[in-house]
This record gives sequence, C-alpha cells and structure tokens, in this order.
Amino acid sequence: MLATNIEKRVWRIFRILRIASSNEQKNAHEMAEELGVSVRTFHRDRQALEQVGLPLLHDGEGYTLSSGLSFPSELDLEWDEGLALVCLIDGALESGMIPYRESLESALDKIRACIPPQIDEKIVRESGGIRVKHGPMVDMSAHRNTFDILHRAVQENKVVVMKYLGSTDEEPVSREIEPLRIFQRWLAWYVAGYCRMRSDFRIFRIDRIISLKETDESFVRPRDFDLDSFLDQAWVVERGDQSHHIRIRFTGNAARLVKELRWHPSQTIEKDTGDEIVVYFETGGLSEIADWIMRYGSEAQVLEPEELKNILTKRAKDILSQHS
Repeated sequence: MLATNIEKRVWRIFRILRIASSNEQKNAHEMAEELGVSVRTFHRDRQALEQVGLPLLHDGEGYTLSSGLSFPSELDLEWDEGLALVCLIDGALESGMIPYRESLESALDKIRACIPPQIDEKIVRESGGIRVKHGPMVDMSAHRNTFDILHRAVQENKVVVMKYLGSTDEEPVSREIEPLRIFQRWLAWYVAGYCRMRSDFRIFRIDRIISLKETDESFVRPRDFDLDSFLDQAWVVERGDQSHHIRIRFTGNAARLVKELRWHPSQTIEKDTGDEIVVYFETGGLSEIADWIMRYGSEAQVLEPEELKNILTKRAKDILSQHS
C-alpha cells in the first residue's frame, strides 16, 4: 500500500515548515524544486498554512515563518502517530521501494530518539501486530549510485549521459539528458527530462539505466515544465503521440473493483447499474491501459477507440495461439 495523497501532503507541509524556519531562504520556484512538486502545488500548501494561522512571509529573497513562530526540533507524538510512522517506514524498508535504505533506517532511529520512552515502548509492542505490505515494486537497493547521480544532476542542472535499455530496445541506447524531476509512480522510480536525441521531453525508468555519467555541462531549466501537467496525458508514464477518448464497459466483479479506486485524473463513470459500469478516460498511453484492462479478462469490453480494441484483440489472439 503506497502513501496516500493526504500523507504525502502532510509530510510536504512538514518540510515547508522546516525550510521556512531555517536559514535557507528559498523562493517559490526553489521551494517547489526542493519538494519535487509544481509551483502551483507549493502555493496551495502555503495557502493551507495561512488558513490554520501559520503564514509564510516573503522578504524579497525567500519565504520565512512569521515573526515569533518557530518549528519544534523535537517530536511530541502520540503513540498511534508514532505507530503509523514506524509501520509506514518498515513497509518501505521491506519492499526495497526506495534506494536510501540506510538513510531511512537512520531517519527512523532519529524519530524514535525524540519520542518519550514510555510511548516508544508502546509503539514497539503494537507494531508487532501490524504489517504494511506494499505491492510488487522495483527493488531500488541496487540503484543507489544511479539515483544519487541523477538527484545531484537535477539539483545542479547538469547534463547526464547514459546508456538506456527501454522496454522495446534490443540493445542499450546512448542518450544525453537534461534531468528535471525524479518521481515514483505505480511500480517504479522514473526521471523526467529533455532528451537531446529525441528533441523532446521524455521519461526514463531509473532501474533500466545501464550506465550513467554526469557531465560538466549545465543547462537552463525550463520554468514552464510542470510534471503533473506532463503526466496528465499518461496512464502511468507513457504519453503517446495524442490523447485518446476511452470508454470501457465493466461487468460482474470487475465493475465493483474498478469503481472502488480512482485510476486516472480524467476518470468519469458514465453509467452505473451495480453489476455494470461504463467508465470514461482520456489518456495517450494505449499500451499501458491495455495492460490494465487485460487483468479483468472477459468482464472488460472496450467501447472506443478502435485502436485500443485492435491492440487487445491482437494480444488475445497471441495468447490463444500460445496456449493452443
């Protein structure tokens, strides 16, 4: 189970307060870059702080906490709050979903060091009966060095040269990349950046990078690049050449399962009779959404577009041929 949007926002606001109460005066763009979000998202978080009486002041150089306010250096956690943190971190450590295992273990030790002993003892007792199990994830423990180089290049606006083996490549391909954002989505970690070979923005899965080297060449970061907007057209990370209007009918158990979750920002349920739903999406990643549809077998029927129908038909025939 991955962290929810609410959990992510809480930790993001936690970091905003820490930065604003330190000597690191950062403007909106620098704050957004530090947090790995868009400037628009940072301002939404800033407004949320204002609404609860914690306004950030801008002195021309960057944001600081209002005069007289300070951010506590010690954690005053209730036992259930500490339990939630410990379980979430333990789950991340067990799954290998992040490359900074040692750093995460160190962070957990520091958190527990700030918790009163009687609370910590209760957390230890309670956590033995709770286990957070993540779904299948790419194990990033072997890719720490690649992750470090990319993170440094993103922070310092440095061009990187890499050999990359994409899902459809037979041999690794050399590319020069201007890395802009590192992010995690569904099963893996990715880097988004400008690919000089393709003369366009592209997304690369970090564990598929065969070799990576940071250069001394700097690049100018485009201020209009917004990762959230960039991914709106993708199902996972595949954006395709154009956006497609997709309508799918789900029946039986699939109808109930699909409407339990919000799979994509564009998701709209057009019809719901209980045992049958029609769902609308708008995305460019036909191959990726085809992967998702196939898990529901005969309980999923694509109504449009024809191109997606053809992809699924071909896959079904190939499967039938393989098992005949």
